[in-house]
Amino acid sequence: MSSQIFATPETVDQIVSREWRMFQAVNEGGERADCQNDRVTFDGMRRGQFDAWSREAAESYLRDLEDAERSGRNLVSEKYIHMMKTTEPSKYEELASRITAPSDRARELAGELSDKLLTQTEALFGDYPHVAGSGRPLRSSYDFGGVVSIETYQLGELLTYSERTLGALLRHVLALEGEGVSFAGRVLENSAAFYGYKSLDEAEAATKEIADNMEFEFSYGCAACGSCDTSSCAERRV
Repeated sequence: MSSQIFATPETVDQIVSREWRMFQAVNEGGERADCQNDRVTFDGMRRGQFDAWSREAAESYLRDLEDAERSGRNLVSEKYIHMMKTTEPSKYEELASRITAPSDRARELAGELSDKLLTQTEALFGDYPHVAGSGRPLRSSYDFGGVVSIETYQLGELLTYSERTLGALLRHVLALEGEGVSFAGRVLENSAAFYGYKSLDEAEAATKEIADNMEFEFSYGCAACGSCDTSSCAERRV
């Protein structure tokens, strides 16, 4: 049992509600992605992430969202644009002026967090390949054919957080690790629970059977929106 103080349900509710509003405003008036109409999956995936956060980090990120709303920023849109830096460099250059550039310190913290979480996720790939992989590569160097890596999604989101939030989240990840707990593992457990599984072992066995029988990869959602995993989907939202 971890000694960490986790985010309260009330804070998570406020975070997810604000993110959903931003998600709905992406590419307003343009073609909508299917997952923009799926509030249930969005809520399940995003809650799965933030339920694993510390109270300090979650409250800090809620402030980020509130500050963004007051200044007219859409952090979800900015996340997709950050993702395009590796998936569609020319498109990124066209849209880069729409994002608030992270500070050098924020980039440093985001990079440190991303490296730490990728190491944890790589370990999950070994133990739970069907659940953790979800049909996507781990590293940005393998972004190809409309498939976007976990690293690209993850770093794109981290770069929208403030220095304060990044610092709080990094402290939390390191504190959990010091207790022998994987932050990435907790998020994955929460995501599997959303789909009705009692453990990652149960989810892995069931997902493998589904994939073997139906010859497709079952996805536990992406870091971007919670249900889709292609760059073309993300592109329609900016």
